[in-house]
Amino acid sequence: MNSIKSGWDLIKYSTTLFLRHPVMVMPLLFTWLLYAPTVLYFKYRFDWDPLTLEQTMLTVLGIIFFFALLLAFSASMLLELIQQAESGRQLSLAGAFADSLGANLLRMLPIVVVWTLVWFVLTVLTALLTRKKRGSSSGRDDNFSAENAARTLAGDTRFSLSAAFFRALNKGVRMAVFLVLPAIAWQGLGPWDAFTRGMRILRLNIGTFMTGFALSELAAAIVFIPPAIILYISGEGKVTFPEWVWFVTLAYMALAWSYSIYLEQMFTAMLYLWHLNWEKAIGEAQAAGRPVPALRDVRRPCLLDGIDDLAHLKDCAARQQ
Repeated sequence: MNSIKSGWDLIKYSTTLFLRHPVMVMPLLFTWLLYAPTVLYFKYRFDWDPLTLEQTMLTVLGIIFFFALLLAFSASMLLELIQQAESGRQLSLAGAFADSLGANLLRMLPIVVVWTLVWFVLTVLTALLTRKKRGSSSGRDDNFSAENAARTLAGDTRFSLSAAFFRALNKGVRMAVFLVLPAIAWQGLGPWDAFTRGMRILRLNIGTFMTGFALSELAAAIVFIPPAIILYISGEGKVTFPEWVWFVTLAYMALAWSYSIYLEQMFTAMLYLWHLNWEKAIGEAQAAGRPVPALRDVRRPCLLDGIDDLAHLKDCAARQQ
């Protein structure tokens, strides 16, 4: 129950930060502006027919690498914004971009490569296990239009156990990667040390992590209800909406997608920072001969409390590696 409460607290706090500092979601909005056109280009403009199976697989692998790199870079920018807030500086997207483009990017690349390979395997397995269950897209044509763009970016809305399983597995891997990146952005660790540290934090806080996983998935499902209703009415109800409705739907989907991924990134960042506070509290308790505190007994990090948790804990956390 303590893990569930901890996860719920972090999700609530992440949403509060989003409402108070909308700039935190800007890296993901920029990501969407690259992600969405890429998906639509390879769906409606790219000629797949001349490619061999090997060329097709390599192309898909390249696309996935591009998406993984975009998400990792946006997470790095969010982490740099958090560091700015922790140190009392004014939030600067330009500064976060510059810091992410430097040493962070080089150290992230091996993590991104491994993530790409895992994502690729899951994508292939999903395609193999669900292709027979996919029919036509509600009788709609495959020509490019605002409506078809919305349908494509919404993904396959039909439910299947196999697709749901691999989607959840993909999300779990993504959140695990997001939990590794703070060790790179905040503590300057190399790829292997960052991976080891992130996995240790995941293992010690698995209950809180799973709560955040479930609640962020629930939040994503809620924010995507409006476009899902429109897509259902248009597809199953055979209702024709004017073009402007689809453009509004696309704009809303950009915000909903950015918010849902933001929740994953902010939740894992705050869990990492809370764990650092916990490590410090454990060291202090052991030095004073007091019982070791639980995570719930330690002050939760807050970007609005004027306390620079990163400045106090960076050296201590680095020595424990």
